[in-house]
Amino acid sequence: MITEYGALTMLAGRVEELPRSSDTPDVRMLPAYDNYLVGYRTREASVPALHQARVWPGGGLIRSTVIADGLAIATWTRGSGSRSIQVDAFEPVPPQIEQGIDMEEEAVVGFLLPTA
Repeated sequence: MITEYGALTMLAGRVEELPRSSDTPDVRMLPAYDNYLVGYRTREASVPALHQARVWPGGGLIRSTVIADGLAIATWTRGSGSRSIQVDAFEPVPPQIEQGIDMEEEAVVGFLLPTA
């Protein structure tokens, strides 16, 4: 049996402790074709309808995407410099999310181009 608990949906009887709420948004930079972007029946679960064409521009392309608290807020590409990333936000980004994007950029650049 599935039940709703506030904004969460979960299996009934399986919850021992609810996740703690945080003022810090969970920001992630997903690669192109990530399962999160293809694993839903409807796209609205991960990308607002207004911005879907920026994530799925057509021709089978799925762009790399910045996710904040589970919802796409931007796309990203590797910049012209070997250690840079270009983020194209859908709307102005609050400072807390901008900080999360900066942290993710560092992690992605470190993964793509590890130091010797």
